Amino acid sequence: MSVLVRSWSAAAAFARKTHGSAWRALVLPSGSRRHLFARAVLRQLMEAACARSGRPFDEVLSQVGRSRGAVIFPPSVAWSVKLFQRPHHLARTFARRGYVAIFASIALDDDVFGFQEIEPNLFLFRGPARILHRIPNPTVWTMPYNHHEGLAFPRPATVVYDWIDDLEIFTDFDPRLVRGNHERALAEADVVASVARTLHAQARARRSDAVYLPNGVEEEHFDTTDTADPDDPAIVRLRREGKPVAGYYGALARWFDYELLETVARRRPDWNFLLIGPDYDGSLRRAPALTCPNVAWIGPRPYASLPAYLRFFDVATIPFRLGPITMATSPLKLYEYFAGGRPVVTTPLPECLVHPEVHVAWTADEFADALDVARREGQDPEARVRLRAVAAANSWRQRVLQIERVLAARTMPAAAAS
Repeated sequence: MSVLVRSWSAAAAFARKTHGSAWRALVLPSGSRRHLFARAVLRQLMEAACARSGRPFDEVLSQVGRSRGAVIFPPSVAWSVKLFQRPHHLARTFARRGYVAIFASIALDDDVFGFQEIEPNLFLFRGPARILHRIPNPTVWTMPYNHHEGLAFPRPATVVYDWIDDLEIFTDFDPRLVRGNHERALAEADVVASVARTLHAQARARRSDAVYLPNGVEEEHFDTTDTADPDDPAIVRLRREGKPVAGYYGALARWFDYELLETVARRRPDWNFLLIGPDYDGSLRRAPALTCPNVAWIGPRPYASLPAYLRFFDVATIPFRLGPITMATSPLKLYEYFAGGRPVVTTPLPECLVHPEVHVAWTADEFADALDVARREGQDPEARVRLRAVAAANSWRQRVLQIERVLAARTMPAAAAS
């Protein structure tokens, strides 16, 4: 490892250790001259390290030339996060469809310099954005918090704006940036896609060509019948108790209905309730639901291990509050639950209501009663086949095929005119 790479690694490790700490707020307050100077030094170290690491750009460019084209994802979440999210799935699916997918990262958790091919045709990238701008005619997949990054790509890049959530959810970003990106994207993006029907209706009011593109599922990852129980002490304990399990995995945040969970758990002491995921905003630790003896929270688990945990569920749940954020969300876990053949009990979220296979509960009493009904359904092999069929119809591959058709339709008028 070169001195530059070691220097960057040490600086990044130090930044990770002090990120969000009171010490950092005191010594490097955001926006201060010291903070800007530290960022500039880190940027120079990163650029120098990238120039000496990873796959040479010419090789990446040659691979793009042999592919169906490049799809570039400007910096968003880290690739290494345990909550595998929409941009991860889309990048992986585009790569499997024969494109070169490039997932740019500035996240300190991603230990990457330059281009690193982590799967066939799927590259992580850390480096100056100007390098990516040299890739000819890419499709650039942007979101509300990074659409401005897509605007920097020279034409004829095709910019897709993916409206993935209600704008209120992006609390880690300057709201003026997010709102400005959103307004400009609706006016200028080549393709506008929305994850939920409520967002799509708003987009269609501004863009008649807007498309509805909900989340999907990597169905082959979850469609397993022979997965053993995870080697996890919490699972061993719950298995020993012998109660049916109502499970949930995903972010645990302010939109999760902890009061509903507590009420249902106290009314159903004959069930165990298993929560898997990070305490995203600190709201879970304040929730009295954790005082229920039949509620277990085991923290996040890697995406690769989720099918084993899902198979342990008798019933899968999505107990979200109703509000602007959840009315505009497409729960990623819904189709994953279906792919695992697990019956689903959920609160009346719009993106769940459209599926008659879902057991919708409007009250705590209905939720508690629905557990038994859903469990009986989950014991029916034919019902599990139907759930998996819904998942297959909503795979990430189907989502990418839909976007391919949209992009092809855009090029047809231009080709006819020439």
